[in-house]
Amino acid sequence: MAGSGHGFTGGGMKIVSYNIRFGLGLDQRYDLGRIADTVRDADIIGLQEVERNWKRSGMSDQPDILGGYLKEFYWVYCPAFDMDASGRNVDGTVFNRRRQFGPMLLSRWPIRVARLILLPKLGTVDRLNMDTGGIECVIDAPSGPLRVYSVHLSAVSTRERLIQIDRLLEYHRSAQVSGGAWTGVGTSVDPIEAKHFADQDWSNGEAPPPMPKEAIIMGDFNSVSESDEYVRMVGEIDLSYGRVAHLDGFVDSWTVANDGCDDPITWWPDPPERSPGHGVRLDYCFVSPDLAHKIKGAWVDSAPIGSDHRPYWVELDL
Repeated sequence: MAGSGHGFTGGGMKIVSYNIRFGLGLDQRYDLGRIADTVRDADIIGLQEVERNWKRSGMSDQPDILGGYLKEFYWVYCPAFDMDASGRNVDGTVFNRRRQFGPMLLSRWPIRVARLILLPKLGTVDRLNMDTGGIECVIDAPSGPLRVYSVHLSAVSTRERLIQIDRLLEYHRSAQVSGGAWTGVGTSVDPIEAKHFADQDWSNGEAPPPMPKEAIIMGDFNSVSESDEYVRMVGEIDLSYGRVAHLDGFVDSWTVANDGCDDPITWWPDPPERSPGHGVRLDYCFVSPDLAHKIKGAWVDSAPIGSDHRPYWVELDL
């Protein structure tokens, strides 16, 4: 399946993770239309390196453009990197504009709740380092609410990525404790307060949003499967039991679907002489253990040239 460009089509839920490198393709052209065409057959799409108001990409609003190409999808954009890109009009008034960079998530079904996860960053001196992050979304999928993350880890150091993974795992493990974006049904202790609360309609007439146990984390982890970062996500190999899928951790969709197969290549250096000089796997889709038996297939589409990364697809029986 790896590199075929096509995977299972048995009617399950298809998800795809794609670091689009802000639309810059291997041919050095910016083309968000071909990015959209590459992923539109998915049900849930996790994108990374989506930007707004950068000179290199023509000051474009990429989330809005991608949303325009993919009108059948709900979408959320949560930039981890945010800086001023404003200016003044000739009359002296300010036009407010932000230079942003971060992950995006699209879904065929409503995204009930979303929140930005700003990942820890360690300051540097002689290497460019910038804020990165993830989106946590709860999607109203036909099979029930599903928690999905689109994430992008730092490219700078293993130390930083391990700290970032710990933050991601903290979010996952505390999800059931913290609940959704809001919890509870108001106050019933004081009748006056209860009426005051109801009049302001803080719940917008809705029930508290769910926070499902099942979760999917996909994205660019900037690390290979032999790395400490990978082990932090899926656990070490025990001499007696192998790699144990603990309920508070994750399993690798590739190893579940392609047991014994070599790692796929999801990133090629561009230009070719760029380190390490050969393709590697940097992109993953990890699922909570209770979803592992739902995985029907996982594959990499090696045909698209819209980025230096390749789309990583997973199909689940959901």
